[in-house]
Order: sequence, then C-alpha cells, then structure tokens
Amino acid sequence: MKKISTVTALFLTLATFSNADTIAEAFKNGKWDGRMRFQYFYTDWEDASKDSANGKAIGGSIIYKTAPFYGFSVGAGLYTTQNAFGLTDPEDGATATTSKDLFCRDIGCVYGDGFTTLAQFYMQYDISRSKIKAGEFLVTNPWITPNDTKMIPIAASGLDIVSNEIPNTTVQFDYINKIKERGESFFGNLTTTGDVPTKIASYYLTHDAPNVAILGAKNKSIDNLELQGWAMYWNDLVAQGQVEANYAFELGDEAIVTLGGRYIKQFDKGAGDIIKPLANNYDSDNSIDTSIIMGRAVVNYGRAKLLLAASKTDDGGDIIAPWRAFPTDGYTRSMTQTDWNAGTKAYKAGFDYDWSDIIIDGITSSLSYSKYNRDETKKPYQSMTDRGYQNGDTDQYNLDIIYKPSKSYEFKLRLMDQKNDKTAYYTADTSNREVRVEANYYF
Repeated sequence: MKKISTVTALFLTLATFSNADTIAEAFKNGKWDGRMRFQYFYTDWEDASKDSANGKAIGGSIIYKTAPFYGFSVGAGLYTTQNAFGLTDPEDGATATTSKDLFCRDIGCVYGDGFTTLAQFYMQYDISRSKIKAGEFLVTNPWITPNDTKMIPIAASGLDIVSNEIPNTTVQFDYINKIKERGESFFGNLTTTGDVPTKIASYYLTHDAPNVAILGAKNKSIDNLELQGWAMYWNDLVAQGQVEANYAFELGDEAIVTLGGRYIKQFDKGAGDIIKPLANNYDSDNSIDTSIIMGRAVVNYGRAKLLLAASKTDDGGDIIAPWRAFPTDGYTRSMTQTDWNAGTKAYKAGFDYDWSDIIIDGITSSLSYSKYNRDETKKPYQSMTDRGYQNGDTDQYNLDIIYKPSKSYEFKLRLMDQKNDKTAYYTADTSNREVRVEANYYF
C-alpha cells in the first residue's frame, strides 16, 4: 500500500501542473531502457578443506522515465535476479563471499533465492541547468555509488541536487536517509549495510540511525586541470573532507599523461565512543580521527593506458566507508579488497589495451597487479571481503576482458588470483582464485 500511495502522490503532483491530456503526452513520450543479464561467479579457495563456491543468476531491469512537463518528470526502475532452472544449489554457497550478492540476502532467504525489487521510484524537477531528484534512485558521489557489479545495483532514498549554474563547475548535494544493498529487496537505514563497522551496526539495532549529508563541487576552469572538493557529515558519528586534483598534459606527439592526487581527512564525531578502538581493535586510543593520501600517474598512448598508483592510510584509524564508494577507487583499490584500514600502504600497476582493428573490434582488456601492505597489529572495524579480521599482506592479480560487438550486447570475463598472508593473529588461509562471467543485452 505504501508504494501505491506514493504513486498516487506523484500523479497528483503532476496534475497540479497540467491537465490530463498533457500528462498523457508526458508519459507517452517517456523513455524506456531494458537490460537482460546473466552472471556466473566461481571461487576456488586455497584451503583444501574449503569447498569451492559458485553462483549463476539470470535477471535484468526495466527503467522508465517520463518526458519533462513544466520541468517535472517521474522515473522508476524495476530489477530482478533469479536462480533460473535451479542452476545454483544452496550448497554451492556454503563458502561463498562475493557471489552472495547475486541472490536475496533478506532475512529468511537462502543462497540461490531470487527476488524482484522496485529500486528506483522518484520525481525529478529540471530548472535552468539544475536537476532536483527526490525519492528512491541511483546516486554517485565519493561515499555512495550503485556499485553495479552484481545483478541489482545499490539504491538510495532521499534528495539529490546537481547544479551546473556556475560556469565550468558542477555542484552536488545529497541528503540520504535510507539505502538498499544489492542483495536486499528493502530500503533500510544507513547502518544496515555490510560495510558499516560492526559495533556501529549493533548499536543502531536499538537506537534511531542518523542520516547523511554530502556536499561537493568539481571545477574545470583551468585548462587540463580538474579540481574537486567534498564534505560528508554522518550525524553523531563521523565527518569527512575530501580534495582531489587531476592535471593532464601532452608528452610527445601522442602520449597524454595525467597526474592525480586525493586526500581524505576523517573527524570523529561520536563513532569512536561506539567502536572503542582501544578496547576492541588494539589501537592506542578510542578516537577514529585519521586520514588517507594517494597519488597516481596515468599514461594514455594510442590504444594503451598505463596506471601507477600508491596510497597510505594514517595509523589513527580505519576510514569509515560503508556505502561502496571506495575511498581509493581509481587509485589502488582492486576487486574484493579494502586498503583504507589503519596503517595500510597500497600499490597498484595496471595496463589497459583496446584490441580493436588488431583482433576483433570491440575487445578491450585490463591487466593489473596490486600489493597491500597491512599493519598486522591493527584490527579492522568490520570483517573484510575474502579475508578475516587480521590477515596480513595481500598480492592480487586481475585480468579483465570485455567484448562489445554492438550497443546492444556486452560480454565480460574477469579472472583474479589473490594471495592473503596468514598472521599470528589470524591463521586461516583465505587465499583464493575467482572467475566472473557476465553477459548483457540492452534494449
């Protein structure tokens, strides 16, 4: 009934700006986007006592948005993931980690259960060079992203404002009160996601969870230079500030070099009193005041791209990053890994190549190596993907191959080999190899 009431409210709002004929035209001229999707995940654990895990899912999405009328439009997105023909057995997920998000993770669901969810349902108002969106939608900022690597993306509920009124500048403001994870059919409060520190998630089982406000700006007034500045405030928990600069220049006749740097400063606004790092995480105090700095060099030469990046997290604490917009994304972050725990040094080298006109048009590949040098004395605030609480260093190799023969078809293959060192604190072997296969049809 709640969804029906919301639909009614949106129609009534449109009606105040138009007669029925005009509303009908707005819906008639709306835009549809469809997608059919297949994914296969396979994890082979180094520990011989652990069975391999796999998951296969078929699904897709239907997204519709009305044409604007007096600046107003309505959008909706229906998504589904299904264990079609029983391809995945619940026992296939006994040791699964990353493939769990292919299926339903609601309370009562078992591995392999499919589900359908209305992940987007919003009203948008366009005025001049600004867009205001309210409801449930996909949003991208330095703290929240759709992270659409599984069957159903992450969606948020609240308010999103993007403005380009200032020349060469984009300003964005987001106020978010709920979030829907990839394997969940419902919108929960912001502390219900899997990457929320364990102590904070437990605390807000019996307390009202706070909302988050995010404000940022990107500017390209200076030739070849992009500057960004962002701020996040999660009431009663944490505040973060982020600045980033990327400068591009030509090297010779064909090469373009881009130098980039990002710095994030974290301020404890109450989270430390809940997490208590001194008592629970072997830290020197109960504050989570910390920071992370990273840099990269990217060289584009013809069809090739080379990335070299490094990052360092301060010893003061882990960076709080609960909504899948990874702090080191685009720099040192790689598949299944976090490198923003206290005292972590990370390095990454990547090489991308477009094989069009050499092998088959539409084929690209990406090969990368990442090294994560962790402080073994620092216990993370929550368990990490594919690792326990206190694994040591990680070496990871990734190979991605993407084939796009046309706008309608896309095929992806991802291979990963990951070595997680054991430590005196955590002796389990979590090293593994992973295969991901994805096929998409867009209509």
